[in-house]
Amino acid sequence: MNKSILTILFALLCLTQVQAQEIFNGLSKGPYRKIVDESDKITIPQFSINFETFTETKVVVQEGKLSKLQNVFEASSKGGQYAGNQRSSARTTTVLSSELALADFQELANDFQLILEEEISKVGKTVVTLTELTKTEGYAKLAEKYSSRTENKGKKNSEESVGVGQIKMLPENSLFLFDEKSLMKGGGVAFVTMMRNFNKETGAVVMLNNIDVDFSTVEMNVSLDAGTRRSITTADTKVIPKMRISRNTFDFIGKGGSPSSAPVTLVSEYVSNNEYSAKVYKDAAKSKGLLEEIFAVGVPTIDFDPFIVEMSKDIYKEAARDLFRQYAQDLAKALVAGRK
Repeated sequence: MNKSILTILFALLCLTQVQAQEIFNGLSKGPYRKIVDESDKITIPQFSINFETFTETKVVVQEGKLSKLQNVFEASSKGGQYAGNQRSSARTTTVLSSELALADFQELANDFQLILEEEISKVGKTVVTLTELTKTEGYAKLAEKYSSRTENKGKKNSEESVGVGQIKMLPENSLFLFDEKSLMKGGGVAFVTMMRNFNKETGAVVMLNNIDVDFSTVEMNVSLDAGTRRSITTADTKVIPKMRISRNTFDFIGKGGSPSSAPVTLVSEYVSNNEYSAKVYKDAAKSKGLLEEIFAVGVPTIDFDPFIVEMSKDIYKEAARDLFRQYAQDLAKALVAGRK
């Protein structure tokens, strides 16, 4: 193989690595990169997944500079002043309509853990799987300390809660230690000591992961026509049958035993490359019925008809697994992108 071909292949490899890194804020540089590179071993004792089944999308628009300038001149010519800084917003709601049960979400959570472990192992990292981890002394101590917090994570889940907003799931044997609102941030002497001992026992960097999985992707084009007398807002909404990860935060803990002061996050929403088969429509009567099921007490007043995304549970599960496989592959690439 000649040098030019080798150079091109090397450049493509570097480009792929950079692109993978840029998906996540804070992973390519800084303390996260250093901790991830401490060991070729990694383990995931926490993988918290929020499945969205009822979402609202809101877009806020600000008056453009040109519009403001024109209105200032117009007001001045009439001997008045223009208040300026006009702002407006538009929103839409999407409701999932599917015959899903809590057992289906638990099945997906278990699958997501396995997919993530599998994809990370493919890029050369040695994964201490959750199954293997449960046999360690360190896991037993973590489970003893965080079992109540883990149980509280999904305490509001019920068969009736499907469609309310979020179904909060953890893979079986996964523990809930951290999210961006957690009081555990910064650790504490007892926690840091526990995690240092955990690292000595396993030799693995700990990854604590949290994601929100949404069943659709909404595009809203909102414009504001700001005038001296009144402003007019127009909005064009499109619901795309693509699964997405709308939020993702995670942290890494190495031999130092302490969590970081701020989590790694997605640069932007992670949208699946593939569309699924679904019926996306508006139906005032059905929307009212769905909302009454969702909000048994205190049904909100909504002055617009929500979009209903209707699909079979098999299609939902297939689309969710497809989304997560793509995400896991990109995350795995990012984990090794900084290695020499």
